[in-house]
Amino acid sequence: MDPLSIIADELKQRDRERWLACLYAAAPARPGLVALLALDAELAQLVATTTEPLLGEIRLAWWRDRLIELDTQPAPAQPLLQALQARTLPRLSGSDLAGLEDGWLARLNGDAAGSASGCVRLFTLAARLLGADPAEGEYLGRALALAQSPPDRTSVLLRPLRALLELKARDAAHAAAGRPLEPRGTLARQALMFKVVALGR
Repeated sequence: MDPLSIIADELKQRDRERWLACLYAAAPARPGLVALLALDAELAQLVATTTEPLLGEIRLAWWRDRLIELDTQPAPAQPLLQALQARTLPRLSGSDLAGLEDGWLARLNGDAAGSASGCVRLFTLAARLLGADPAEGEYLGRALALAQSPPDRTSVLLRPLRALLELKARDAAHAAAGRPLEPRGTLARQALMFKVVALGR
């Protein structure tokens, strides 16, 4: 089975909304965005399931090393690494991808500022994959870290990322009002994603 198909199925199971955002991306960039968001989801799962910080650091370091190695050697027989090498390089480097580990390591160690920087890095890399302005991706990433909607419209290429940002802002508003969070992937949330992709805000 194609590595991309394997990781796309896993992303759909782990985070249907990120998977849907990938479907809204421009077709040439879609595989790379799937691979990038699947990597972030993998690191998120690693941190969420780690009960011993030291063990978590070791597991994150393993991913960092394997990602850096993508620049100089063939990926091992691991679907996510194979998909990343085939679909994100050379627009991104393995070292670029390895930088995502910093944010998740910060999250593991309770460093809120470092964790927020991980959101910025993720969206900046995604913008590069999508062929958009990395500075705009960075701007959206900062808004994501704060769970706030930026006031202006977003360029067409980055609207799938803006859709994810609007969902997080919606979740933050629900939490601030003391309302329970909505189940992910509901029709209402999908409708919001469609509106954002169509209108840019």
